[in-house]
Amino acid sequence: MRKEWFRKNQPPFDELEEHACPNCSQEFKGFYCPNCGQSDSEFNRPFGFVFYDFLGNFVSFDTRFLRTFRDLVFRPGFLTLEFFRGHRARYAPPFRVYIFLSFVLFLLLQLLTNQGLNTALDYKLAGNDQIVLADSLIQENVDSLNVGQFVETEDSMEIAEFKLNYSDLLNQQTIQGKLRNLADQLEEGVKETEDPAKRTKLLNLVHMLRSPESLVSRILKYLSYAFFVLLPVFALLLKLFYVRQKVFYIRHLIFSVHIHAFMFFLLSLVVAINLIFSWEVASWSLWLLAFVPAYIYLALRNFYLQPYVKTFIKFLLLGVVYNLILQFALVYIFISALGVL
Repeated sequence: MRKEWFRKNQPPFDELEEHACPNCSQEFKGFYCPNCGQSDSEFNRPFGFVFYDFLGNFVSFDTRFLRTFRDLVFRPGFLTLEFFRGHRARYAPPFRVYIFLSFVLFLLLQLLTNQGLNTALDYKLAGNDQIVLADSLIQENVDSLNVGQFVETEDSMEIAEFKLNYSDLLNQQTIQGKLRNLADQLEEGVKETEDPAKRTKLLNLVHMLRSPESLVSRILKYLSYAFFVLLPVFALLLKLFYVRQKVFYIRHLIFSVHIHAFMFFLLSLVVAINLIFSWEVASWSLWLLAFVPAYIYLALRNFYLQPYVKTFIKFLLLGVVYNLILQFALVYIFISALGVL
């Protein structure tokens, strides 16, 4: 180990002495072990020096991220090309970028959906609107959860051999109050239900009525899992569409990661705009989503280097297949979140 445990300016490489790595005992000359990759840094020193090193690493890391985002957004397909050219140290790792943007996107989506849900739950309905809401809410949930017959009379609704009263429901002014009242009545009816499977589904319905935000959170959680699964699926589609290029699957996978990272970046921007501004102002931001297909087409052209027409045909076919898979995944997520599966 070097005796000079800290220098503001690193000495030239020729002046360094050969020493053993404290982690794997590999003899080497330099700042990083060539065997295990551990940094040759000494942390048993005054805090000011440790903070100085940390600040330098942070600024360097932040610069890499800024460069990565710049090229990710404005140069479709370029980052993937750079990755396989061996120019990796100057950019943030692909999966780290994806995970970071995924975290940002779903955090913003959680904030936006909670904001919209709170506004909707505090909305007051009157007269016929209340009855229409109650009918549609119960009918849809009973059908989706398959908990029993739905029978409506003049002043009540009958579900799974017990009745819900309109009068109690109409006494609640806000949508949230009506949902809670429905939950209370359903919970009383659960006690009269003998079928264990039907009782479980009714309890799930009660939980959703009392805590609709938990349903939204569950949908967003499953959606984040689904996109992570779709990364290799999209790469597999690329492998099939570009099978004649005879390249390893990893090339398609890194390309898929960068494509999804760009989509997450753009979606995060749209969600952030809708969080900050009113709908009248923020609605124009939806036009930003039109850049997604254009970006994917250019990325395919720049990375796979095929003619424009041939790339466009593959882009259309790839889009049709991937969107069908995505729609199936969204339906599956929604059904799973309801607790039907």
